[in-house]
Parts: sequence; C-alpha cells; structure tokens
Amino acid sequence: MRILFISEFFPTARDLRYSGGVEARNYFVAKNLAKKHQVYVVTSRLPGSKKSEKYQRVNIYRVGPKRDYDASLGSFLTRIRFALAAITLGKSQNVDIVDGSNFLTHLIAKVISSSLKIPAVAWYPDIWIGSWIKIVGPIGAVGEVLERINIRLGFDAYIAISETKARELRRFVKRNVSVIGCAVDRSEFKIATKKQQTPTIICAARLVSYKRIEDLVWAFAILAKKISQLNLILIGRGPEKEKIENIIKMLKLNSKVKILDNLPRKNFIDHLKSARIFCLPSTVEGFVISVIEAAAAGVPFVISDIPVFREITANGWGGLFFKSTDIKDLSVKLEKLLKNKKLYMQKVKECASLAQNYDWQEVAQKTEDLYKSLIKKYT
Repeated sequence: MRILFISEFFPTARDLRYSGGVEARNYFVAKNLAKKHQVYVVTSRLPGSKKSEKYQRVNIYRVGPKRDYDASLGSFLTRIRFALAAITLGKSQNVDIVDGSNFLTHLIAKVISSSLKIPAVAWYPDIWIGSWIKIVGPIGAVGEVLERINIRLGFDAYIAISETKARELRRFVKRNVSVIGCAVDRSEFKIATKKQQTPTIICAARLVSYKRIEDLVWAFAILAKKISQLNLILIGRGPEKEKIENIIKMLKLNSKVKILDNLPRKNFIDHLKSARIFCLPSTVEGFVISVIEAAAAGVPFVISDIPVFREITANGWGGLFFKSTDIKDLSVKLEKLLKNKKLYMQKVKECASLAQNYDWQEVAQKTEDLYKSLIKKYT
C-alpha cells in the first residue's frame, strides 16, 4: 500500500518532540506501517526543520508557513495556508489511501481523496460538536463549524480512539466507525533511570484550560504544607502557561514547581521514569497516551474520574481516581499514594500489567487491516 497521512504536526527526526497524542499516534503508526508499505506524511513546517526528510522509512514533507508547537488554535491565516499547501502536495501524490487526524486535516484528506478517487479515513481523537466554545472560548466557533462540515462530508471510515469516543461519534455518524486506540512502545521505557531524591509528581499535557493544570498546582500547594520534601514538574506548553506561572508565583512555589517545554523524547522518558507519581486532572480527553506511558514507566497515576480514563485503565488499574475539578480530593489522593507504601507498590505492579495491553504494533496492524479493506472496495 501507498499510505498518506495528513497531520498538522509531526516530530522531527532530530529530537522526536511531540506536541500531543495526535502526533504520537501518527508517528508510531506511520513508523510501523512503513516496515511493509510506502508511507508519506504531509505536515507543518517546524522552525529549524527540513522541508523533506526520511526517518524510519517514513517520507515526511513539510509545507506552508513555519509554525511552532503550541496548544492554541493558531493563526487562522497560517492554518489556511497550510491547508492549501497540503492539498496541493497531496493531490500530486500517487497513493492508495489518505488519513486525516484532526478537524482541519479531515477536510484536507477529504479534498485529496475526492481528487484522487481513493478512500479517506477520519481519525477522531475527540468529538467536540456542541462544546467548542465551552472548551476553548469564542474562537471555538470556527472549530464548531469545521467539525460539523466534516461530519456532513462523509468518510469511508472513521477511527475512534476509544469506545467512549465511538459512542459519541455514533450520535452523528451511523456507519463505518471503528475503534482503534493508542498504545506505547514498551521498549522505550526499559532504560534504567534513578528516582528523584525528592519525591516528584509529574504531569505532561498541553497547557490549555480543559487540562485543568491549575487544579494540580493548587492541590500541590495543599500537599506541600504537609510534605515539605516534594516537587512538581509540568511538561508542556500552551496559552495557559502565563496563568499557571502566576499561580505558582502567588503561592510561592517557584522553588518546588518547574514548567518544562515540550521535551525531546529521551528527556521526557527520563523525567517520567524518575518521578514518583504521574497526575493529569483533565476533564476532556479522547484517550491520553501519557497515562499509559506512565504505566509503562512503572509510575502510578492520579487522574480525574472521567469515562475515558476509566475505560483505558480498566477502572483504575495502576492508579487512583479523584473527583473531577475537586482540588481537595486531588490532594487527598496524591497524599494517599505518596504515604501508603503498600498501596503504592500494588499500583506499580498493576502498571506493568496495564501497559501489557497496549502495543503500537498491534494498533498499526488493526489500522493496516482497515486500510486494506477500504482500498479493496475501490478496486
């Protein structure tokens, strides 16, 4: 097969730096499919990146104006220029199938597929219809319109990232919805890393409002009064960064809380494995690879009690839930996992079992099988 992925961002071969789960899925699936097939990726140009490169047998083409990793919706004009450039390049490719991985690239993939008369796949990390403005503010009106247009266009297949999201998607799409989740490459986490001398809580997420990172900072402030030797590391970037920095400063936690930018893959894994607890207080998610990566790293987690987290962790295998948006309960659950050694070691063992259920090669195989079935219908 000749497979084309359209992705707003894709890591460079230089440092494998991801901006989120969408890019991680595209990278690992493309990498695994490239072992047997010709794989092409059309994506944005990153500062310092090459216009084209080949890595892990994946052919990567970067088009449009230069863009940096960010959690914001980005400049409207910049996105339009990327879309036009991606469509132009995509239509010139000799490929059998095209896969779009978010709301903008769904539209791009559909235009390319219509031009080339090939199947189009819409990979859905989340369904935001009716919630865009609530989640991201007034600018979300653009996303609301775009997602509704995509739904009306119709695709040969829709890939939902979890059963939870498949149920939401089927409210709008009655046919051709498959569930193919995300995973981890467990070999990445086999490296030996010492735990931080000072117990450390770590969070890796885009710094956007629905991730509720400020809740973690407030909960940490409560906990730090009880446990003097304790640190917090936040890995990510986004429009909420300044707000979070101001909260840290106001709470006088500068010496205990660090915000690190999106890190090269190796550095991220080192930080994750050296932490005591992983925490994510998000209220809106489609899957969250970082929770499963924490499990693969042997790091128990404290996460918000939302349906998708219950699904992907088999109801808390490897960690604890707290009441979503409840800062006090979050602090209590973090303290419980830090102080109860027996419970902690039980969760470490559960992490190892949980991670065994997730493998990128299996995800790639399911994706390959779906692609083949769609291409067969066109021949």
